Amino acid sequence: MCPKSSLETKSKATILICEDEPIVALDLELVVEEFGYEVIGPFASVEKALSAIEDKRPDGAVLDVNLRDGTVFPVATRLAEMGTGLVFHSGHALSEDIAERYQNAGFCEKPINTARLEQELQRVIAFEDNDVSSKTAN
Repeated sequence: MCPKSSLETKSKATILICEDEPIVALDLELVVEEFGYEVIGPFASVEKALSAIEDKRPDGAVLDVNLRDGTVFPVATRLAEMGTGLVFHSGHALSEDIAERYQNAGFCEKPINTARLEQELQRVIAFEDNDVSSKTAN
């Protein structure tokens, strides 16, 4: 039996995308799928994103700070409570402000650097997996 490649293992992970600019949302969706993840969304509103995560916990999320109906923070807080790794994607928010609210979150400025996005997603998913494992071991 052959060991699974990192791409095969990673393909099981799901990434929620919240982005209200249609072209940016499509670009993010394609890039995240190229990384080997399954995409949930993209969602342009807080309301639709919150509804989507009622039934399924994504492994990670790429979140634009400003959505059509407000800031993404209610979604981010709920995802953090669920143990989902967060990567914020914004041209307006400051990484220091995000780090204060969500200590283990990643941050990528717009326009997106795809290599950095992939690194941040890998990091936050690995962190959340380790955090969940350590909590269940106690």
